[in-house]
Amino acid sequence: MSLAPVAPPERVAALDVLRGLALFGVLAANVHQLFSTHWIRPDLVMDPTPLDAAAAYFVELVIAGKAMTMLTFLFGLGFASQLLRADERGEDARPLFVRRLAALFLFGACHVTLLWWGDVTWTYAVSGFALLAFRRRAPRTLLLWAFALILVPRLIVAIPEIQQAVYQALPHPADPRAFRAEVNAAIHGTDHVTLAWAHLRHAFYFVTMIAAWYFPWLVGRFLLGYYAGQRRLFEADGAAHLPLFRRLVAWGLAIGVAGAATRVALDSSLMASYQLLLPARLGVILLLELSTLGLTAAYASIAILLLGRPRWRRALLVLAPVGRMPLTTYLSQSVAATFVFYGWGLDRAGRTAAAGCLAISVVIFSLQIAAAHLWLRRFRYGPAEWLWRTLAYGRRPPMRA
Repeated sequence: MSLAPVAPPERVAALDVLRGLALFGVLAANVHQLFSTHWIRPDLVMDPTPLDAAAAYFVELVIAGKAMTMLTFLFGLGFASQLLRADERGEDARPLFVRRLAALFLFGACHVTLLWWGDVTWTYAVSGFALLAFRRRAPRTLLLWAFALILVPRLIVAIPEIQQAVYQALPHPADPRAFRAEVNAAIHGTDHVTLAWAHLRHAFYFVTMIAAWYFPWLVGRFLLGYYAGQRRLFEADGAAHLPLFRRLVAWGLAIGVAGAATRVALDSSLMASYQLLLPARLGVILLLELSTLGLTAAYASIAILLLGRPRWRRALLVLAPVGRMPLTTYLSQSVAATFVFYGWGLDRAGRTAAAGCLAISVVIFSLQIAAAHLWLRRFRYGPAEWLWRTLAYGRRPPMRA
């Protein structure tokens, strides 16, 4: 029997719900930080209202980083699921996995060029090949490597001398301020060729600036998902591991609150001019990384526990269709957000404060939920997922439901 895409009846509802939650978080964080162009000119929106301040803190403390961590975790878990299914059938999943990554890289390259510089799918594809080196490793080994890859490069690159040496060694704009102004002008313009060139250059510079820690960081998060997949933690919507999920809620929220409090304290006026010594700075980075992991684990665990309650299950399953077509959802978010913020559309970049960005995210995602429900009534896969499977398997899977 040859490997084939997972049929809808075989899917784990909990994982689709978690993907849906993560996709909303990614949209809200990207709109707040990137599509709005606050990353280019933080001073463009002056004197935010208390509502804007509350929305900014909500996105930055509760959502940003955690949503991406959830998606990377689920990516690694998907790799484990492919291996387990192949082992059950006595087949080698590696060729299929390589083809899936190659196709995903193609999607990412097109996304960066034609839609938006901030695409992550091509970096997932590049980093995903590293998972093959951890095939058949023991669960404890996976955990040790996961935390080492997440934390050690991040801490090393945070040392000022090393950070400066890495910056000088890797490509970067000769005049970063002028380059940001050039990208901003392309975003507000209507010349698609100029915009595509700006996207490509900015994506290249952005990734090279963080590559020393970012790619190991991705692989580490993939390995956490691979570990969960090996342990089959989410089979039957996690029913066999509820005590573990309850512990993860308690510990994850505890460390998450500690990290959020530290972040708020560092942003306060009392600490704004205070320079932390290097050991203290490294300690803060360590705490914030663990806080992100802890909150992500808590969010996932809360969702699993709530899925065991009929009323909450009905509410959460509303998100499952967008989780069944995550690539389509992710790409269409870029279409919608660039239409709202870029010059070829409504040109709201630099003119929308934090509360407005969060409201726009809610509207876009609500429309995506409705569209996913309607689409999956008639079709098995989202359009991007169908094309991805066609490229990976070398044959067209049935599309009609």
